[in-house]
Amino acid sequence: MKKLKAALLGAGNRGQIYCDYALRCPDELEVVAVVDINPFKMDEAGDKYGIEKEMRFTDLDAFIAQKVACDFVVNATMDEMHYETAMKLIEAGYNLILEKPITGKLEELLDIEKAAKRNGVKVLVCHVLRYTPFYRSIKELIDSGHIGKVMNMQLNEHVWYGHFVNSYVRGKWRSEKMCGSGLLLAKCCHDTDLICWLNNVSAPTKVSSFGSKSFFTEKNAPEGATQYCYECPQRNNCMFDAYKFQIEKDFIPFYTWADLNKPLDDITLEEKIEFLKHDVYGQCVYKTDMDIVDRQCVSVEFENGSIATLNMVGGASKAGRHIHVICEYGEVVGYIEENKYVVRVFDQDEIGCKEEVVDLNQVNSIDGEEDNSVAGHYGGDHFMMKDAVRYFNGVCNSVSVTKIEDSLNGHYVCYAAEISRKEKKVVDLNFNQ
Repeated sequence: MKKLKAALLGAGNRGQIYCDYALRCPDELEVVAVVDINPFKMDEAGDKYGIEKEMRFTDLDAFIAQKVACDFVVNATMDEMHYETAMKLIEAGYNLILEKPITGKLEELLDIEKAAKRNGVKVLVCHVLRYTPFYRSIKELIDSGHIGKVMNMQLNEHVWYGHFVNSYVRGKWRSEKMCGSGLLLAKCCHDTDLICWLNNVSAPTKVSSFGSKSFFTEKNAPEGATQYCYECPQRNNCMFDAYKFQIEKDFIPFYTWADLNKPLDDITLEEKIEFLKHDVYGQCVYKTDMDIVDRQCVSVEFENGSIATLNMVGGASKAGRHIHVICEYGEVVGYIEENKYVVRVFDQDEIGCKEEVVDLNQVNSIDGEEDNSVAGHYGGDHFMMKDAVRYFNGVCNSVSVTKIEDSLNGHYVCYAAEISRKEKKVVDLNFNQ
């Protein structure tokens, strides 16, 4: 297997997490170019990966015009930029790792798929949960036929309030108008993808959904609350006080302080205090311009009669993803945070079931890796890049690999769920017809 070369487009947190694979596995991958409209982020990544000055760009067109040679581009731009940037790179013949969601618009999704086929380009979508030991193991169990075909799936995602407030109430994904998609697509296309991937012997046909912004609304603000926390008389009584949240606890600092364009360790306390006086990260959580839901449920029916549900709660006290898959001859139930699940199989002799715990914490090595916890998303970020290097080398046979064609159904479910939620109706899924 040859060592590959990659370019990074969008040198924010996600893009650097993916490209850090080159630092852990330098014999497999080298990052040779970076493109970011922000010169600080461009040089931060350039210095980190040892990229030559002439291979650092603030403009994608300049990168393409220079015909930089690489095996693939990691496109980690913001959601609303995916379509334009992906189409330019595909038409220029570059293979892509494309951050999820692909796009918030159906016509753009289909354009990207058609362009990839037309140009013979590989597009691997960052559905990183597929690559975790937890979900990959469940997928392999289902595909083995040991517990039969899927009849019912129940998935729950509880988004921890620290994450939810930083990313979706005060953060840059708080507005469908700004980033081109609602919470379901931005946060839970992981989960709708899992629903479709785990049951990919059949296609989804009908979707219904309910959801709303019910908690982070002005009517729930403490009496006398002001627009910005620094001057609010209720600060000491509010669990979401920006100064406690962002300075004392320093939740997710790489999001909060990104616009200061300085290394995190170089930002002073005085700079942080002043920043929160005029930025959305210093605003009352009940008074931001957030226009997305803070809870949503989705129901899906498949061609073969199987069904699935997804429940998402934004602002839960503890993060958690739970899955319960009921098949013809048994079932699987577990929490990814525990990195183990229970398999129950019908016991005809006892008219009951036999249980087995599959504990992935006891596995010392997966695909030769000694540390299954490396990187984020329960190891999914690392193992996706591991599979990506093999995929672009033409030697990957992983059940997790996400060609763009395999990513359509999960996006269709998100699109249909938003139509259902907003128009209060069941939606027939015929987007690809």
